[in-house]
Order: sequence, then structure tokens, then C-alpha cells
Amino acid sequence: MVVRHALAIVLVLALGVVSSLGGTAQAGSPEKTFGGKVLMSKKKFPTYAKSASAYISALKKQSQSNFYEDKETQEWKIHIAAFFKKPLNDLEVTIKLYDISTGRQEFLAAFDQYLDERGQQSVISTMRLDRATVGVNKHVLVTIENGGKVLASGKMKILGEGEHYTGKVDFSEEETE
Repeated sequence: MVVRHALAIVLVLALGVVSSLGGTAQAGSPEKTFGGKVLMSKKKFPTYAKSASAYISALKKQSQSNFYEDKETQEWKIHIAAFFKKPLNDLEVTIKLYDISTGRQEFLAAFDQYLDERGQQSVISTMRLDRATVGVNKHVLVTIENGGKVLASGKMKILGEGEHYTGKVDFSEEETE
């Protein structure tokens, strides 16, 4: 069951809050520290700080892996910051989500994210995951890919209240005959 339809997941990729945090990664830079990783948060990630070390510290402090469902909307709003080991010579990446709760990697969804310019080493964006599409109480692997190659990945848990079953069954008179 391929769930690609522009993601009913309402994967609102704030199509752009894409940031290029500086050309080449240097020692102590966010790209060097987080290269190959996807960080996630319930709050928007900062796009700059007074220094590279202050920025790294802010990202580490804000990063989290457990996300709780908004009970009213039955969705999760997750902000991501992905860092690549090398500058990307392309304008598009694919963000893929896999359920890894059972130990196997089961595809959940995929969507495209467009970058501002070639040579970027990071992308900051937002996604909304809908309960009806991705389920609840799952361990999810998030990958950022380009040309079939994984550039960055991270894991998270999407948590919420599961279905309640009482075990009680009511039959109509017609069904009991």
C-alpha cells in the first residue's frame, strides 16, 4: 500500500525554510558535528546563532526523539534539521519514513523537498504526520535521500493514545438467528 499521495499525511513541508549554513563544513561546524544526521523537534529549529558552537549547542538542546499526538487534530507536527556530510549538487531530496517498530523496515511514506540552491549541506523543514496514514505508537526511521543514496537519517517515536477495545460485542436480533 504505497502512501505517496502528496501525503494525506499533510506533509506540509514548509517548503522552504531551507537553510544553507555555510559552504564547506569546517571543524566545529554544524555540518561536521551532525553530518549524516536528521534532528527532530516539536519547536522550530533556529537558522543562526552568534557562533558555530552556540548553534550546535542550541540544536543539541532542542533535538528530541519522542513526539506526542495532538489529540484534537490527530497529527504530529515535527520540525526537522538534516545535515549532509558533503555539499549536495542538486536542488531536490526525498524524505522517506519507515516503520521500524517490528524490527523490519516497512515503508510508510515519501515526499520531495526542494532546496534553495546547489551546494547546500543542510535543510530545515516541517512535516505533519496524520494518524490515519502513519498510525500511532511507532518507531519511525526518517531518511533524506538523493539519487537513491541516503544522505542523512534519524529515528523518532510517534506516540499517542491507541484504540480502546472493550471486548464487548452487541449482536442484533437478526444476527443471532
